[in-house]
Amino acid sequence: MNIVLIGSGNVATVMGRKSIAAGHRIVQVYSRNADHANVLAIRLGTTSTSYISSIDRNADLIIIALRDDAVRHLVAELGEVKSILVHTAGALSMHEVQGSNKSFGVVYPLQSLRKEIDILPVLPILIQGNNAHTTAKLKEFAFSISRNVTEADDAVRLKYHLAGTVVNNFTNRLYALTASFCENENIPFEALQPLIEETALRLRNINPQQVQTGPAIRNDVITIGKHQELLEKYPDILKYYDLFTTEIQKSLYALSITP
Repeated sequence: MNIVLIGSGNVATVMGRKSIAAGHRIVQVYSRNADHANVLAIRLGTTSTSYISSIDRNADLIIIALRDDAVRHLVAELGEVKSILVHTAGALSMHEVQGSNKSFGVVYPLQSLRKEIDILPVLPILIQGNNAHTTAKLKEFAFSISRNVTEADDAVRLKYHLAGTVVNNFTNRLYALTASFCENENIPFEALQPLIEETALRLRNINPQQVQTGPAIRNDVITIGKHQELLEKYPDILKYYDLFTTEIQKSLYALSITP
C-alpha cells in the first residue's frame, strides 16, 4: 500500500516503521510542525509537508495519528479524499473521520508506543471499517504488520482502551512513585526490574487473582504496619498503599466466603 502519515509523534513513527518493514511505502508525512515532519520523513525515506492543501489525497491509506481532540478539525480541513481514511485512537468514534469520505475506519494499536525505541514492539491491532470492502482492506493491512488483529466497534474498542489505561498508565504511575521512593531512600529502582518482569510473565498463563502475593493477601498486619510507618513521609504512596491493601483484603474475604 501507498500510505500517508498525518502526525509525527510516537504512533506515527512506529506505525510508519512497521509499515515499511511489511513492504508498504510511506509516500508522505504531514505535521503542522515542518521540522517534526521532516525528521520523520527522513527516517522513513520519504517526503514531508506542513500544508494540509499539499497532503496526497490519492494514496491507498491515510493514517491520522494525532491527539483525539485534533482529529475532527483535521478531517474537516482535509476534505474528501480518495484514500481509506483512518484514525488510530482507542476512545474515539470511527465516525470522527467520516466527513464526506466513502471509505473510513480505525486502525488502533493496543500498545504503549515511543518513537525513540529501537526494537519494534508486538503490536496488537483493533480495526473497524465503515463497510465490508474497507474492513477487508484494513484487515489485510493490519495483518501485514501484526499477527494479532481483532475487529472491534466503537463500544468494544473503548473497553479495550479503558482496560489498557488501567494496566499500563496506572501501573506506570506506581512505578514512577516507587522510583522516587527508591531514589530518596538510596536503593536502586533497577533492582526491582526482575520482579516486575516475572510478575508480568506469570499473567501469560495464570489469572491475576491467582498470582496475588504480599502482606495484604496474607493478612500480615505486622508487616503492613511497618510499611505504613515507613511511608508516613510519602503521603502520595501511602494513599495508594492503604487503598490497595484494603482492596486486596476485601478480595481475600470475598474468596473465603464463596460457597
